[in-house]
Amino acid sequence: SKDVFEEYYKRDLAKRLLYHKSASVDAERSMLQKLKAECGSGFTNRLEGMYRDMECSDDLEVKFSSSRHSKDNQEADFHANVLTLAYWPTYDQVNLVVPRQIEQAQDEFVQFYATKHQGRNLQWQQNLGTCLLKVSFDEGVKELQLSVIQGTIMLLFSEHDRLAYTEIRDSTGLEDNELKRALQSLACGKHRVLTKEPKGRDVLDTDSFVFNSQFKSPLVRIKISQIVVKEDEKEDKNVEEHVHQDRLFSIDAALTRVMKARKTLGHSALITELSSQLRFNTSASEIKERIEAMIERDYIKRDESDHSTYHYVA
Repeated sequence: SKDVFEEYYKRDLAKRLLYHKSASVDAERSMLQKLKAECGSGFTNRLEGMYRDMECSDDLEVKFSSSRHSKDNQEADFHANVLTLAYWPTYDQVNLVVPRQIEQAQDEFVQFYATKHQGRNLQWQQNLGTCLLKVSFDEGVKELQLSVIQGTIMLLFSEHDRLAYTEIRDSTGLEDNELKRALQSLACGKHRVLTKEPKGRDVLDTDSFVFNSQFKSPLVRIKISQIVVKEDEKEDKNVEEHVHQDRLFSIDAALTRVMKARKTLGHSALITELSSQLRFNTSASEIKERIEAMIERDYIKRDESDHSTYHYVA
């Protein structure tokens, strides 16, 4: 149905926009216009909002970079995408203690943003961020394209040649599953910029990690991807849960609209009106559950003499 397609399309579009993976911006916009013509502006409102967020973020980057260049103490280039919560997919929060350089840049951006948009609250989604680190190996300097989580771990080795797993966990504040995935990608994958002791594919709490100064690659810029563990299955479940929740809200909203307009309505007539307003198929039992929920919340009430008739509660 349309709402399921929208949720999957929004999830994939978010990846393309955030990680600059679109083959053609014109093709993306053309697809958006086709969806709008086919499904209506209500269907594409959030998708168009995502584009607007990216355009506004690009404008902010220019102004923020200009303000930072007037100072001499910045240690890292920094770009933030400001995403409107209502438009984008829901992402899990990851607890991460970012390096001092990044924390300073984030604080500067928050202060800068507050001067442009008063009263808005920014919440950092560290697990969506990426970074480019220049790292000196025996062979020479390499540029590593990493996630912010991977980059945070690598920066710990600028001050320590060797760290125990528990020390990395304490320094980053990461949960075990997230930390082990990141360490696997850095020490057990194709590009092993860290060395794990003892060797092996799995990361254990008793392991230690050493900076691999002898790392070699013919490439100057190297992308180290995160280890993906059943990510598609997890995302599919999140999409289904989000669609289900959105449908409940839509049924409740339609119930309120119909009853507010009609004031009094029989059960069969109410079911018919709701079915004509909803853009997805739903069963009579699902609608009945939402009617009961609305009664419990005192939005509508049953007629005292005829329980199949409902009245709107003003």
